[in-house]
Amino acid sequence: YIVQFHQFLQLHRLDIHQHSPLTKKSQPSSSKNVHIVFSTDCSGYQHYQSIVSYYSIHRSGHLGPTTRIVSGCTPTQQRDITSEFERIDPTKQKLRVHFSQSFVLKGKHYKYSNKPGGLYHWMNHTTIEESVIALIDPDMMLLRPITPILGMDMAIVSSNGSNDRRDKKKNQLVEYKDKNGRIQILRQSNLPQLPPFITKGVAAGQHFGIGGLWASAGESDARKDFREFNLTRVCGPSSPCLNQPPHDNTDTSTHYTTREEADNNYAVGPVYIASIADWKDLLPKWHAFTPRVYEQYPKLLAEMYGFTMAAADRQLKFALSSSYMVSDPRTMSPTESWVWIDEYGESAQSVCEGARINRLPDETLRRLKNYGYGYQDDEITTNTAGIGPLPTTLHYCQRYDFANHTFAKRKIRHDFFRCDGTPMDFDADAIMRELDLLDVSGLSGSQKKVQRRMAYMICHLIPLINLALEEYKVDMNC
Repeated sequence: YIVQFHQFLQLHRLDIHQHSPLTKKSQPSSSKNVHIVFSTDCSGYQHYQSIVSYYSIHRSGHLGPTTRIVSGCTPTQQRDITSEFERIDPTKQKLRVHFSQSFVLKGKHYKYSNKPGGLYHWMNHTTIEESVIALIDPDMMLLRPITPILGMDMAIVSSNGSNDRRDKKKNQLVEYKDKNGRIQILRQSNLPQLPPFITKGVAAGQHFGIGGLWASAGESDARKDFREFNLTRVCGPSSPCLNQPPHDNTDTSTHYTTREEADNNYAVGPVYIASIADWKDLLPKWHAFTPRVYEQYPKLLAEMYGFTMAAADRQLKFALSSSYMVSDPRTMSPTESWVWIDEYGESAQSVCEGARINRLPDETLRRLKNYGYGYQDDEITTNTAGIGPLPTTLHYCQRYDFANHTFAKRKIRHDFFRCDGTPMDFDADAIMRELDLLDVSGLSGSQKKVQRRMAYMICHLIPLINLALEEYKVDMNC
């Protein structure tokens, strides 16, 4: 353990004499060595998301830089984005932008190939000082910083507070609590042991239910989209990505990926966190695999499947966690950390109580105060005993409706961020009335749960985008 600890300090360039331990009041200094990146095209649709994402990252207390990778801009678009970003952050220490050519698949109009292509271009044309890179989606808002710390100095407790981890039931969730009693991580108990921290050969990410789907490719029990899918055409012969050797291959020295291994190690999506060395090893494969996957699977998630196949090819195993995001209020999958929201505060109204047009709910602010991160509010006082956890990000890739409020990313004005921009409407009284009525609504328990989750997203996404607009106007000297 001592050797591992000093390796951690050396890798992440931490001076034990300069940085105090993580306390309730301190920011996690290790986030300073995590470079957050996200990939976009040049549309106004992804431009406003980029600004929201940056302000949420900055407000969360994350200390490392943020880079937006933009693919396929005209010279005029490049000039406009550069000028705007330089006004937001003249130092270029917190917010940066990198431009690349378009990597949209020719004749396919598949723009998500920009993600591996743009990231690969950025790494080949940029000097990166940080040793860890976290790739997020532009439609993510951060509540908490992203750090390289995983299981180091964490105590394992089950979701009901017990220290008994003997239950290996697949959907059993366990929590990881730091030395100050703050819950940091949520994940399924049947997964491989959580490593101490991100380092070469150790990556981490958000648990997605996509791993085993491609690992069954070509087999009779595979899902319809993968029954005729040919992994060899993507990964090449003798790749560890394959689930079995090709029929004409007699090499028995290669390790092949089983369905269980794919489920436990490669069922990953954004947030992706890995060392620079591992990204440099992974990116050429991800970039090459994505169009090959799309040829056989011409759907939205082709690049994500390309990523997981590339990770299997390089045998880069990911420590999967459920706590990097909440996204779909309708899901009952344990791969998102909705269990933390379902147990929010002391009443059904806690998901929104205290929220205003530019202020997060009281319970959320109490939890953030307990963590010691950003979004601090002097009105909040807290007794840390029993204070609950928060997901790292809110991934707003769904449509959220509650009490005549809607947050849908495609419905938001692309020029939302401007000096004469107006905040999104927010009627706190109407939302609280609707929450009060849930108990007598006649809805089933699961339907009430979905509605409460919808309210949670509305009461966070709208105040967060409005806060970002306020900060934008200050930075732009409006």
